[in-house]
Amino acid sequence: MPIKVSSLTSLILTLFILYSSSLKAQETIDFDIKLAGFTIGQMKATKTLENDTTIYRLDSKVSFWLFGTIKVDYHTEVKYHDDIFIDSKVSSKTNRGNFISRIWLEGDEYKIDANGYKYEHKDIIKSPIHHSAVRLFFEEPRGITVMIAENLGKFSEIRSHGKGIYTTHIEGDENKYYYQNGKMQKVSMHNPIKNYEVKRRE
Repeated sequence: MPIKVSSLTSLILTLFILYSSSLKAQETIDFDIKLAGFTIGQMKATKTLENDTTIYRLDSKVSFWLFGTIKVDYHTEVKYHDDIFIDSKVSSKTNRGNFISRIWLEGDEYKIDANGYKYEHKDIIKSPIHHSAVRLFFEEPRGITVMIAENLGKFSEIRSHGKGIYTTHIEGDENKYYYQNGKMQKVSMHNPIKNYEVKRRE
């Protein structure tokens, strides 16, 4: 029995809608990592939208001299569901050891198991998390006053200094973020090994 044209058109339209809904929308930003004015590595920031889940990724590799060659391979993956933080994993491979930090939603509370260079932190958070450090690479935190650092598992206040400049303060360190037209241009980062700057590639 031949398929009516109207039925065929309806079928094609349905299949197209289903296919389109499964597509991933992705945003990628490239950064250079600088130390004392010299480029020591690159970072790729990726934001993927898939239905009601948003996945943020930061992938970077650096190499520099500090009483010997220091190499750091750093990866961050964070998932949000309906704008609620649900899971993060930060892994780093360095000359001074390999480390993994995780935060995950289990029932109505978050479990934290953070490990880094000369740093360990385990905790439980019982309130929803809406903002974390990785999002600062993609969007200016207008009206946002607090975020959680995925690698440390601790909250930081976000302070606005006007004209697209913000600072975060955690564990005695200050990171400074600069934005133009809502897009992050650079950030001065404090690190236990060495301070550095992440700058948007033009």
